[in-house]
Amino acid sequence: MDLIDNLNFLRKKYPHIWSKHNFSTIEAKESMKYFEVVAAKSGLPTLLYCDENQKAYIHSKYDPLREGKQILSKYENIEEYDHVFFYGLGLGYHIEEFIRQFPDKEFSIYEPREEIFYNYLSTRDMKDVFGFRFKGLYIEKQEQDNVVLLNRFINENMRKKILLIFLPSYERIFPERFAQFMKQFQQIVVEQRASVNVNAAFEKRWTLNSLLNFPQVLKTPNILHDLKKEKFKNKPALLVAAGPSLEEDIENIRYIKEHGLAYIFSVGSAISVLINNNIYPDAACTYDPTVNNQKVFNIVVSQGITEIPLIFGSSVGFETLLKYPGSKAHMITSQDTLAPFLLKRKDGEELDKVNDSPSIAVVTLQMLQKLGFSPIILAGQNLAYKDDKRYAQGIAYYDQKNKLTEKDLENSIKVEDVYGGTVYTNDGFNRMRQQMEMYIGQYKEGEVINTTKGGANIKGTVFQPMEELIKERLQDRVVEENWLQGENQYDEAFLKEKLADLDAEKTRLIKDLNNLLKVFNEMNDILIKSDSDRAKRIFPKFDSAFSSITKNDFYKVFLLPMNRVQFELMLKRRNEIRFEDNQIEKVQKVIEEYGKFIYVCQKDLEKVLPLWGKVINSNIV
Repeated sequence: MDLIDNLNFLRKKYPHIWSKHNFSTIEAKESMKYFEVVAAKSGLPTLLYCDENQKAYIHSKYDPLREGKQILSKYENIEEYDHVFFYGLGLGYHIEEFIRQFPDKEFSIYEPREEIFYNYLSTRDMKDVFGFRFKGLYIEKQEQDNVVLLNRFINENMRKKILLIFLPSYERIFPERFAQFMKQFQQIVVEQRASVNVNAAFEKRWTLNSLLNFPQVLKTPNILHDLKKEKFKNKPALLVAAGPSLEEDIENIRYIKEHGLAYIFSVGSAISVLINNNIYPDAACTYDPTVNNQKVFNIVVSQGITEIPLIFGSSVGFETLLKYPGSKAHMITSQDTLAPFLLKRKDGEELDKVNDSPSIAVVTLQMLQKLGFSPIILAGQNLAYKDDKRYAQGIAYYDQKNKLTEKDLENSIKVEDVYGGTVYTNDGFNRMRQQMEMYIGQYKEGEVINTTKGGANIKGTVFQPMEELIKERLQDRVVEENWLQGENQYDEAFLKEKLADLDAEKTRLIKDLNNLLKVFNEMNDILIKSDSDRAKRIFPKFDSAFSSITKNDFYKVFLLPMNRVQFELMLKRRNEIRFEDNQIEKVQKVIEEYGKFIYVCQKDLEKVLPLWGKVINSNIV
């Protein structure tokens, strides 16, 4: 098969791939001269790479077919994997051998060089590789494409057990590109799986918390737009976290508090350390959606402390707000789907919110940036281990497990510290640091100073010990009395209207779910009778019934966010279901995938309805 035949096949069978690559442009690339198709000793074509520094074969110069079998033989238990991810197409011999051995195993291909793909199209028959079980082709146009392409691949195959098989010659001939791919692949897999795990763990809590916390949101000022930001513009703010270095700066923080030299915001468990040292921050901040978040404030509740205001994310664990004795203010979080639907500011400006992040320190950093504080001063923000400890002493629920174990040290990674040396950390702390660096990088108008002795270096910050900072810059009292007083400015008429709209949507959703269940019952009858003619006719009815649900606002506000992981998994199989030719098989797949999703939605609706009833009947407006 020649190039034209392959391009026609590609255009007809895989138009999304064909449209992304200009093959005449690839042919005209200067780097095409480094690649040459030559005959191997066996008579089969092989690919030679020759530049100013090396001359090497992509496949064996003797027998590329035999080499393909040898490559596969090094991978055991291939049948145990859901998906095989090939790095390096070359001329496809190893992939053809894989298809011969595992004709029912799905696979994808990642090719880092467009020039090689062009030579493949010019030499081999695409139909030998790009068949039924082929799921995706990812080709770099330029090196920086790898992050986008890998994210796309991981997103499309998130829940599958993946085996990576790479063409050995790529590691030898293109070592830097190969090393970059492997680094990005490992990093993205970790990040994506962490994201999925977080969503799976918290998706229901985020939504239920937002509903249960909504009355508290209406009673409290929104920290991001109900206070005068001029109060905070270019004023110093001290963000105090519970890293082990916090103990070294307690007296400095006490001095700052006594003289009002900066607004002090404690995050997470730092509140315990500060109170145990008789220091009350100007506010405590919280956003963790879990039931255990309330433990952070046990010391405040048990001592009946009312002088410390609480700034809470609207999707925080509802138990925290029920017990907290002090005044409160709120910030809308990106995980709250209810408040943005129901609320509108009286001044017509857009609702501001903070993005969910792996730590309350990162959420609070966003808040301080939005309020205009500068410099933002980080304290106890180690994001690393120090003296074999994760946290400062004085946190009751951490003290017993604060000491690092041998396993912790074995799994630790090295990062740069604030002095230019290295310090050990873990993956969780490292991701927090990277997120913090991202927001600091976007903070163009202000300054961030890191005072954490021995902590991980945070790009975008300047390290300065706190005692030096006090002496050189923190000279004047800036903290105002009763700085957090205010009332929220939400439009009550708009709220009343949206509550009524959402309640009407609830009634429609219950009706639409019942209609869809009738369609599922009909589908089950079609399966029992293997009635292909009825199967063809059922799909428009199903599409209409399912579409009515997905357009419903009550579904969008509550049920979809509570089942986002299940929904994404269902979407990933949508095309496979759509292009299934066997009508009975198609009905079976619809029942399995969509039925599973609708079932969990119904279960969650049972949880939401009584809570919604309390809100709608509570005279909150």
